Amino acid sequence: MTEEILGIEIMDLEEAVSCLWGAGIYAESGMGCTGPVVLIAEHNLNKAREILTDKKFIG
Repeated sequence: MTEEILGIEIMDLEEAVSCLWGAGIYAESGMGCTGPVVLIAEHNLNKAREILTDKKFIG
C-alpha cells in the first residue's frame, strides 16, 4: 500500500473498502494523521478515486 485516499467518513470506511474490493481493487482501511484513510497501491489510485467519487464516498 503506497497511496492514501482521504476524506471518507469513519462510519463509511469499511463500506468504501468493500466497494473497491468488489471492483477488483485491493484496499485496506487505516487511520492517518488527519483521520480515516483508504490505503491502495499507486497504480490503482485514479480508478479507486473515480469509484469512490461515483459512489459518493468522496467529493
